[in-house]
Amino acid sequence: MCRVAEASGRAPACRRRGTGVAECRVVSIAHDVIGAPTPGVSGVSPRAVPHGPHFGTMLRDALGHVPPHAPGRVGPTVPKPAQLDAPAKVSPRRPAHAPHATGPLRDAIRRASASVGVDPALSLGVARAESNFDPHARSSDGLSVGTFQMTHGTAAEMRRKIAAHAVARPAGTDDVALGVGYLRYLHDLFGRTARLAHGRTTVPVADAGERRLFAVAAFNAGEGRVAEAQARTRAAGGDPTRFADVRPFLPSITRAYVGRVAGYAAASQPDAV
Repeated sequence: MCRVAEASGRAPACRRRGTGVAECRVVSIAHDVIGAPTPGVSGVSPRAVPHGPHFGTMLRDALGHVPPHAPGRVGPTVPKPAQLDAPAKVSPRRPAHAPHATGPLRDAIRRASASVGVDPALSLGVARAESNFDPHARSSDGLSVGTFQMTHGTAAEMRRKIAAHAVARPAGTDDVALGVGYLRYLHDLFGRTARLAHGRTTVPVADAGERRLFAVAAFNAGEGRVAEAQARTRAAGGDPTRFADVRPFLPSITRAYVGRVAGYAAASQPDAV
């Protein structure tokens, strides 16, 4: 699971054409949701979690609704990205159109998810965003590999947590089990107060649907960056347990990643092209 710099420094089209801020917001949200695929990684917990369609609803709420004729500025002021848009994740080399996952791989992901209480639709959505279901995928920097694009460091850390019984091991081979296990771990992590490196601390998110959004963001950007975004949200007077409030403080590449995963998870067939 590698981290990457912002893909493009170009100003958004709305800024270049001088359109209104409300229209710019719509363009920005649309780009975040349908932007080019980028990889990431995510986690989930043993408690029951809402399934795909509800996740799509959660995403729409998190992204906010812009009235068609809203005048002036819409939504909260988005912070300048200079400090937070540090590397998130590098996309693996893959074709523009995602291949269908093979039946055995789909089944393996579903079995692993069910074994530790992760919604299979979420795991399939992450796997599609990460590698387009290619177990041999490798990121352009060579650091992230496999279906869930785990780095060697993250995979080793997950093995240690599983060995220490800090995380339940999902069923299946390492390629699938470690990715699904990491999703589970991240979902649990943002359900409690946890002290992380560099003095960062997670703010517990009680709602399981909201927590899924935080877990997916952390799968892409890392748990520390999401915890930092929670802290900045609180300092700005927002609610650090509400993804819609935290979202502006995350790298744009991560906001786009969450949108893609949510879209895949909400689809009736998340692994279909």
